[in-house]
Amino acid sequence: MMVFPKKGVIVPLKMIERICLESGMMNLWTIIEGYPPKRDFKSDGCSIWPDNWAGHDLYPACFMHDLKYWCGTVNDDVGRLKADLELALDVLNISCDIQLAMMMLQGVRIGGNEMFRQRFSWGFGRR
Repeated sequence: MMVFPKKGVIVPLKMIERICLESGMMNLWTIIEGYPPKRDFKSDGCSIWPDNWAGHDLYPACFMHDLKYWCGTVNDDVGRLKADLELALDVLNISCDIQLAMMMLQGVRIGGNEMFRQRFSWGFGRR
């Protein structure tokens, strides 16, 4: 099982590359390497949702979602939707709770919009 860096810790690009490789997400690393965000990456976990829910550790799913949002590019609605759906599937795989996965999906679809320019909005590493 992969160990993710703790919340709030800056993750160096070398470690991001390893995480992408071990997660089978080389396409994500290709984006990051080819067009690196200007800000350092650090995860805030599940943002305004608990990282642990009903005995399930959701942090790994939220970490990967944060990584995708960090390197998201302006107006990439398809990339954002894909990241959000992957979060829902990861939460479902961890918790086996359909309602939780759907609730978190709805939350990120509404709250993660880049127009809000929050610390957790789509493309936050590029602003």
